[in-house]
Amino acid sequence: MRKFLAVAAVAALALAVAVPAMALDFKFGGEYRVRFYAAESLGFADTPGFSNPRGVQVRVRPRFDVSDDNGNITATLRLEIGDIEFGNGGGAHGVTTAPGVGTNFITPGSARTGNGAGGSVGDDGVNVETKWAYIDAALPFGIPLRIRAGLQPWYLPKGIIVDDDAAAVRFYGTSGPVSYEASWWRASGGPAGAATNTVLVTTPTGTATVLTNTQNSTSNAYDNNFDFYQGRIDFAAAKWLNAGIYGIYGRNAATGATTGGGAVKTWTFYGLTVAGDADVLKYDLDLIMGRANGMAADGQDVTGFVADAGVHIPIGPTVLNIAGSYASGDKQNGGKHEAMPFISPGWNGPSNGVIAEMTGSGGVFDATEYSQDFPGGLITLGASLEYRPVKALWLRAAYLYDRFTRSQANCGYQTANTCFGATYTRLGGSAAAPGPTKTSLGNEINLRADWDVWTGFKVMGELGWWIPGSGKTAAEYVLQLLYNF
Repeated sequence: MRKFLAVAAVAALALAVAVPAMALDFKFGGEYRVRFYAAESLGFADTPGFSNPRGVQVRVRPRFDVSDDNGNITATLRLEIGDIEFGNGGGAHGVTTAPGVGTNFITPGSARTGNGAGGSVGDDGVNVETKWAYIDAALPFGIPLRIRAGLQPWYLPKGIIVDDDAAAVRFYGTSGPVSYEASWWRASGGPAGAATNTVLVTTPTGTATVLTNTQNSTSNAYDNNFDFYQGRIDFAAAKWLNAGIYGIYGRNAATGATTGGGAVKTWTFYGLTVAGDADVLKYDLDLIMGRANGMAADGQDVTGFVADAGVHIPIGPTVLNIAGSYASGDKQNGGKHEAMPFISPGWNGPSNGVIAEMTGSGGVFDATEYSQDFPGGLITLGASLEYRPVKALWLRAAYLYDRFTRSQANCGYQTANTCFGATYTRLGGSAAAPGPTKTSLGNEINLRADWDVWTGFKVMGELGWWIPGSGKTAAEYVLQLLYNF
């Protein structure tokens, strides 16, 4: 037995030396944000207690990554806690009282579960959300392709069509100057159908059928999904020319198809993106066409286009940005709608937010929304000047002019036809009382400063004003603390 154990030990040692050790690389990162904000005259109106919100928000996004030592396989989990509004969303606060004695709760409620919950006294919100959860693996045999499957970010140039997270399977890779991608995204599993369990109950007068446990059934038993199939090719021809084309085909079997068998409607998008650095200036240009069958509330098609461009000229320690966009808007003439369709956009103004802080999705300061997240029905043109006096301080002053492609594109003014687009009621009448309309959405002016205090830690501030064609001037004041590591 002693000899046998000795031989076994030698064999085990030999195997341990011969088999390479498996090494895993663990990384933890995160983004912590605290944002103080005040807004004036939302909707270009002055309604006391409604249009002038002020508050503080906190958001935390921890990220966990694990991979093998050569990066062939990685797994990512990114969570989100927030946006927790100070004072809102329920809390653990409670007051113990004697029987028969009334209580005095100072919180808006005790519902502590949900997005952004836990900002009231007591905190303790049940508010952890899953943002990303995916695996990313290289294909074997040296094939220049990776597959990413799970919950992941979905972004197309400038967020005009989509800037969100979604469940998907994505194949992507790079070979020389060419990058390529093919992916499938499931936006919706269709509307849930009502399901009710029935039981038989014996009563003194006989047997009765009782409905119990009413709940929504899952929809994966039917072909009533909303899927998108996407292809993209990018070509880095030179420093001054990086071009790409992409296309999206959407199969919408969800609308009106609770149990499957509904009419399938198709969505299509085609995009061209070009950018480059010619030393004396940088530039970007995006052209997109889209068609979404049955997207509008009246069941009609939405067909439109958008052009978005910018140039960025370095002048000593400053950079001059000039940018603009044009997107088709609804004519309100019956039949199809001529506005630009979208999936889940996050457009931050022309040229990816180098000018706007209030137009579009609001850039990095999106505590309140002053306009739509998409460029449909708008013409924009503006300029900004960036200045970095020292390495740690970045300053910018910007001006942007917004107008509608036509007065009907402001859906605040409606004829007898249904309108597709954002509604600005202060800039037009209604179907019942049209009144005068305004083609000018107004002028946005903003000042911004970012100070890199420590590694990964910024203090960011913004002052913004939007002077509309009609109504009250809107204002935005933001102070943000951002720690990203």
